[in-house]
Amino acid sequence: MHYLDCRSEKFFLTFISVLFLYSITFSVIAQDKAKDIDISSYRVKLALANIPKTINITPPIITTNADTIKYNDEQASLRISSKNNLLVSFLRNNIKNSAADQNMRIFPAISSIGNTNDSSLAYYIPQVKTSVTDKKKWDDIIKNKYKDGIIKSIAPGVKHIVIRKYTKSGPMFINVVEINPQLNSNISIEPVLSGNGLSGTKKVSSMVAQNNAIAGINASFFKPSTGTPLGTLIINEEILTGPIFDRVTLGIGKDEFKMARISLQGTINTPDGREIKIDNVNQPRMLSSYTLIYSSKWGKIAPPSPKYGIQVAVNNNKVTEISKNSLSIAKNGFVIVGSEKQLGKLKVNDEVKIKFSTNPDWTGIKHAISGGPYLIKEGKIFIDVNDQKLGSIGGRNPRTAVGYTQDNKFIMITIDGRQKGSNGATFGELAEIMKKLGCINAMNLDGGSSTQMIVQNRVVNHPLNRGGSYVASGLIVKVNENE
Repeated sequence: MHYLDCRSEKFFLTFISVLFLYSITFSVIAQDKAKDIDISSYRVKLALANIPKTINITPPIITTNADTIKYNDEQASLRISSKNNLLVSFLRNNIKNSAADQNMRIFPAISSIGNTNDSSLAYYIPQVKTSVTDKKKWDDIIKNKYKDGIIKSIAPGVKHIVIRKYTKSGPMFINVVEINPQLNSNISIEPVLSGNGLSGTKKVSSMVAQNNAIAGINASFFKPSTGTPLGTLIINEEILTGPIFDRVTLGIGKDEFKMARISLQGTINTPDGREIKIDNVNQPRMLSSYTLIYSSKWGKIAPPSPKYGIQVAVNNNKVTEISKNSLSIAKNGFVIVGSEKQLGKLKVNDEVKIKFSTNPDWTGIKHAISGGPYLIKEGKIFIDVNDQKLGSIGGRNPRTAVGYTQDNKFIMITIDGRQKGSNGATFGELAEIMKKLGCINAMNLDGGSSTQMIVQNRVVNHPLNRGGSYVASGLIVKVNENE
């Protein structure tokens, strides 16, 4: 009897405590709900109250969507499940390199508020991968990662892997180049054009040879009739072509990679203080109302004006000629093509200044190349074919893709298709492969007959056209020994 009385007393005290805490929480939330305050922030605050004080969390920035509530600041990132109001992950940023900081730690569970079906869920700090700067260690990682592949070292920090994969849909012949920039500071990854301008095409093998590169793949989509790359292309910080449909773009900087759907903001500042919006650079016209700029990379002459449009030739930042007809493009200048309503107030000898920026801000990015669709976004498979107007290239085809890992390894891949030894891949299959290779962000490049990979001046895949098709641009890997 005494034992039962003790248990009853403990149960009663526990019940009263829980009821008291719940009543306080409900009261506060009910009052603020009446004031149209977002209740999701309380879930975050309640969850944060249980995090060890040593974490030193600063005031949060909270964002919500249908699936999760995310908390981000300079020190930590949190994710709350909307299904059960629970903190499901906590990741420290800027982790120090001490053994204690690198180990995964499991903390006590956090109680769910108002949910009796799923009362608790542990949260954790996952291990953050650090850069591998030891050659032998990286060799071991690659061997373990590509157990079924044939691995060849083609330069310090650069591996070529050949994989034959058998799936329910048939065989796949896969070539991978994985790059560890931390092992070799002389490695550079950069886009290249087929020639000096934006017109014309070449095989990737020619681009690799001309640039003394050790590896390369085909890159952006292009207009077959002219060879003009379609989408964002930046080489050595020069915007050669602007975006189309804000398609996903790979950015390459010093010791960093970025990936995002890019939009371009450009303005022409006139002597009378006006700003004229620039809609694109060296790209085919999408709307007659757009104002486009064509540089000498486009060619010698600007394309025809739209209806009710004019052209303004600029050389060394001064207007030299205005006409309704196509104008010559100066080597150190450009031609502005747009509606007369927008450009009509410009006069010969006017000084004009042009400014460009990107959204998101990619200041410091040296090279960028466009593709699409996304395959992996922030660690999750994400395929936005329709949003990027790429539905026509779906299905099972030869594929080319790029991505990068959490610890800054860069991956280039080709999958052969439409042939007996390799059926090709769907976007879903390609995304699964890139995820298994460890990519946290990855995107598709031009594929089909364009797909080709060159390693040490040899075509290592099996392109549909012998030796590879003629394409507008490539993405190459160089080892700059003299740097």
